[in-house]
Amino acid sequence: MAHKKKDSASPEKTDTDLRFKTSDEPLDFNTKRFDIFLIDSGWNCAVAKVVRAHLATIFQFEKQDAFYLLSAEQSVEILRKAPHLIGHDPIMLVYDHYAPTNHKSRGYRGFRLNLGLIKHPEQALKRLQEFLRFIAVNRTAVPMDRAIRRELYREGFDGLIKILRETSTELI
Repeated sequence: MAHKKKDSASPEKTDTDLRFKTSDEPLDFNTKRFDIFLIDSGWNCAVAKVVRAHLATIFQFEKQDAFYLLSAEQSVEILRKAPHLIGHDPIMLVYDHYAPTNHKSRGYRGFRLNLGLIKHPEQALKRLQEFLRFIAVNRTAVPMDRAIRRELYREGFDGLIKILRETSTELI
């Protein structure tokens, strides 16, 4: 699958409509599963610098998925739709195209890592590495929300990771 990267230099306007779209392809390790968005309005400059300094590495780990680097303006527009997240950015928003559509999934659609809640850049980098490791190890797990609760919450990510549900429409 082709790797996509979009940034503020791109003349194409990024669609911030993240409404649920399923995939019919069989899920395996090489299948595109996620759309990943970096939301960064510029509040937490130290953490944002660390994240942006490692974008090339992130892209290498997420080659099969699409990664969207949103401009500050695009990020502000998204945060205006979800004002409770102001000050939580940079945010890694992961949209799962293989989220189950049944009632047992309780509306799961993806998850986000609120890196702006971390004050020290070194700690943010460590959490980002753990986050990427989690995605790589669990990329074929269905349902993913159980793995998030089992592994990420247990590792102390509670509060930094938010499972996106159908009722969480401000970002979907």
